[in-house]
Amino acid sequence: RLTEQQQEINSLMQRKSAVDEENAFLKNEFSNFNWKFKDKSQELDTEECAQKKEEQNRLVIKNLEEENEGLNICCADLLSDLEKLRKQEAQWKKEKSGNHAGIK
Repeated sequence: RLTEQQQEINSLMQRKSAVDEENAFLKNEFSNFNWKFKDKSQELDTEECAQKKEEQNRLVIKNLEEENEGLNICCADLLSDLEKLRKQEAQWKKEKSGNHAGIK
């Protein structure tokens, strides 16, 4: 009877050892999966951040293009005004020159 109990204890110890090995293996695998998950999570965070930056850059470019368009219109208006003023100046010079000739 004692031998039977000893064999049962030995069998249970062997099963416990096998279960401990399996647990160690599973813990190791879990740890590996956890690292892979963290890496993927960081990768996704980085991609998300890059996409947000890209979107911000697109908005900045769009705003700058709109501002540039407004500035181009403003410059065209100023050039037009300058041309009108030059013509007006030339007209006044003719008139002044004509007035001086009339006075002499």
